[in-house]
Amino acid sequence: MQVSIDTIIPALSITVSLAEKSVEKVVRENLNGVTIQDIVFDDYTYHSKRAAYIALELGNALQLDEDTYKDLYMCSLLHDIGYGNVLYKNYSVDEVIGIHCLEGSNIVKHIPKICYLSDAILYHHEHWDGNGVFQKKETEIPIISQILRMSDIIDSEYNTHAPYFEQKDKIKGLILDNVNMIFSQNIYEAFLKISSADEFWLNLENNRYLDLVINHLIPPIDIKLNMQELINIGEIFADMIDAKSEFTARHSRGIAELAYMVSKHIGYDDEKCLKMKLAGLFHDIGKLAIPSKILDKNGPLDGDEFSRIKSHAYFTRLILDSMDGIEEISNWASNHHEKLNGNGYPRGIDGDMLSEECRVMAVCDIYQALTEDRPYRKGMNKDMAFCILDTMVEDGSICKIAVENLKNALG
Repeated sequence: MQVSIDTIIPALSITVSLAEKSVEKVVRENLNGVTIQDIVFDDYTYHSKRAAYIALELGNALQLDEDTYKDLYMCSLLHDIGYGNVLYKNYSVDEVIGIHCLEGSNIVKHIPKICYLSDAILYHHEHWDGNGVFQKKETEIPIISQILRMSDIIDSEYNTHAPYFEQKDKIKGLILDNVNMIFSQNIYEAFLKISSADEFWLNLENNRYLDLVINHLIPPIDIKLNMQELINIGEIFADMIDAKSEFTARHSRGIAELAYMVSKHIGYDDEKCLKMKLAGLFHDIGKLAIPSKILDKNGPLDGDEFSRIKSHAYFTRLILDSMDGIEEISNWASNHHEKLNGNGYPRGIDGDMLSEECRVMAVCDIYQALTEDRPYRKGMNKDMAFCILDTMVEDGSICKIAVENLKNALG
């Protein structure tokens, strides 16, 4: 099994929007400094996508070579990936910028075959004159980082709720005022080229249609990941969500280990066992969209909170379905809260639509959750957990055979 990395990177970038959605805030550094802005519940920021568009336009204006242009595209989508581990913590406004650069660089270091891009992510808030986060200056700053700094600033200065013609001249002036301080002359001249066309600003104004524009700019990227490399990607996703709550610190990895163990017991071939492990690593990635105050609530959830937390399986599917080549894995991971009697969520499908793999994943998830400490209770022992699982078998919620396979696999 091989999957192209050009379907995985956009999925990783979605996690940043989900993290911002869950805290209903965005962090931006514009030319007036760092700000934390409130967003409404259903407002997706599209920041990574707009920054990618701006970066690719700049890359074309700079006539980057083919390989650098490809690297620029990947970095532009991943540049804020470190926010996923930062937004939930109580860092000061000034700390957030440097820490998210470090976190993002560390994540990219662990992405197979593109780990060499970590420095470009690390230094994407540097200033040409050396007054940035890590005080790199001039040609010490990778060209990709320089472009990302410009694209980041343009998007942060741009007001998506105002017409472009009311603000483009102001933005041009702000950029000019910072030449040889934040931006090099070379990057500034590239900006002048792209910003002279109304089309550039219209594309920013109509960001909901930006996919149509970006598709004509995206370079072909022929990088394939094998199964073990996909497992590495899965561990990145798992660590993102498990880091969000101290009570689920190893939940995703625990599910992955259980799913792999049960799959071996059933007799699946090696590749399928690894696919099940990957589904376990991926299954809760949608929780990035759920506020930590709900995940960590010390007590029962009210109706609205439960509705919010149930949506995580929907967001898991949203992310995984954006990746070509893992359709089975997406289905197994996303259906882990469905029930045989149709009383599960988010689709409410019944046993006729739940494969053996989905049933195994659901049972592993319930067992793992029951045996883990939660804010409102201590984890159960094995016997107590299986007592509850057996009751759920009796009421038609989960699969008896899947429960028996889990029992036998655990010994």
